[in-house]
Amino acid sequence: MKVRPENMEKQAPKKNWARHLLRGGGLALGIFLIYWFASKSNLSGIADELRLINVRFVFLIAVTFIAYLMVTLAWKLSFYNYPGHISTSLLFVIRQIGESLAQINPTNVIAGEALKALLLKRKNIPYKDSIVSLTISRFLVLFSALTLIMIGVYLFFDQLRFRAGAVSMVITIGILFALLVFFIYRLGSGGGILFLPVRTMRLLRKKFPESERLERAIAKLKEVDGELIDFYKTKKANFITAFLLSLGSWFMGAMEFWVILYLLGLKASFLSCVAVEVGVMVFKGLGAFVPGQIGIEEYANKVMLEFINVPGSGVWITVSILRRARQLFWIGFGFIALIYIIRKTGSLEDGNTVYNS
Repeated sequence: MKVRPENMEKQAPKKNWARHLLRGGGLALGIFLIYWFASKSNLSGIADELRLINVRFVFLIAVTFIAYLMVTLAWKLSFYNYPGHISTSLLFVIRQIGESLAQINPTNVIAGEALKALLLKRKNIPYKDSIVSLTISRFLVLFSALTLIMIGVYLFFDQLRFRAGAVSMVITIGILFALLVFFIYRLGSGGGILFLPVRTMRLLRKKFPESERLERAIAKLKEVDGELIDFYKTKKANFITAFLLSLGSWFMGAMEFWVILYLLGLKASFLSCVAVEVGVMVFKGLGAFVPGQIGIEEYANKVMLEFINVPGSGVWITVSILRRARQLFWIGFGFIALIYIIRKTGSLEDGNTVYNS
């Protein structure tokens, strides 16, 4: 039975309505969480803590600048043939513009990537080349995040005092090393590393043979796997270096927590801050449907700071305010850069590409 175009038009608003309702509900829940936990925290010292930071806020900007620069360099290495006329500074600006869009609408990361590719297209970079590099770069960021989570698992057990001395350390390192060797072997042999989700979706495809979404997802995963295999085989040094840079950017996220706590006069080890970064990362991933992860990130900050025994019931609020201020700074940087580019080179004639993404 064929679906008539007019029926499709009627179905689309329902889908959009449900999506907006989910996001609106998530945002309302996030705001409620902030209100609920703030009402039970000591707010009297927050203003003093913020004044204690004052101009030293620039250190937070510096830390995140280094993190974003590392990811930019990783993206630069993800091109098969990087165009010499695109400077690293310009690539950094283009990345921040796309990330600013993605942070405002976090459920639509695709639009942020499309905007990056569109801006590069205006610099005579083929759209396909940009998309391939962005896909590889995005996967390396995800792969490095999973690696950091595996490292964090050991730190969580250590913090909870589930210790087995040197044995647990050897086992943890052994598992991480075995996984790394396994993924490298899969890439080198041409087997790919996305075979498990592909097989799972194929099983679902048998149960839902008419699902076009599953078919597209399988095709996309196989395409990404093919790109990763080819890139690893032809650009091993770039692949490994880009992965290490992506992993390093996550460690800079932990450094941001350490710097904030240090400026507030609170003691916390860097490894504890790595555990906080991992926990916040997981919370934000689970709450990705909430615009800007409003409330989700704040709740994660509260839970993780309590987990590493940071004193003070209102410290999480100060930390959250500072991290949000840093986020707003870079979002503002991205949009100012976009306005400058539009005024200098004209409007985005292919803007529908981003809108439709």
